[in-house]
Amino acid sequence: MKKVFLYLYPIEEFTKMFLFHDDRLYDELGVKRPLPILNETINKRYREQGYEIVYALYPDKEIFGIEKQNGDKVIYTDIIFDEASVYDSKGNEKRDFAPKYPSEKYLIDQLGDVEHLVVGGYHFSDCVKRVAEFALQSGIDVLIDIDMTDLFFNLYKQERYFEIDNYNPERYREHMINRLGPDYTEFEEEMFNRNYSSPVYGFNISSEKKIKN
Repeated sequence: MKKVFLYLYPIEEFTKMFLFHDDRLYDELGVKRPLPILNETINKRYREQGYEIVYALYPDKEIFGIEKQNGDKVIYTDIIFDEASVYDSKGNEKRDFAPKYPSEKYLIDQLGDVEHLVVGGYHFSDCVKRVAEFALQSGIDVLIDIDMTDLFFNLYKQERYFEIDNYNPERYREHMINRLGPDYTEFEEEMFNRNYSSPVYGFNISSEKKIKN
């Protein structure tokens, strides 16, 4: 049995949506480039803590923005990217498009025997959630590291919140419900509970669910 960090779909089409169109803007605006921090966070939180690092890709796409290291594993979906994308190969929006999701079972089966699974990647409320919930229903102890989903590209800039070597769901909850001030706390808590009600987010248990090191 093993610990696995599964990162979904690090491909160019998804990643570039969250990057500045001109790389020079990072220097001009004084913003840290996200991808080196993303790779360092994967290393500190998971690779150095004994997790097997697994990347899930569409079979017709290559990994992008991620520094794959020796010992990391790549698994593949049962569908190609074109079947999941609302845009065709020319960038035109498809008419009457109905998204096709990769089989969660097909992905999880490729992981083998897993004692504890942490899921990140694209996108936190859609594919990441679907895969994590399937894993949970399959009897796997699972948690979504929200910092390591597409929300990363905003969260890593929050210096008072983001920690490269640690993820704590309760810390994320406090960060999210204290943004508008005390007059809005009740509203923020209501919205948070609505958006993060799934047990795979780790917020509906009495004790804190932390990364297992």
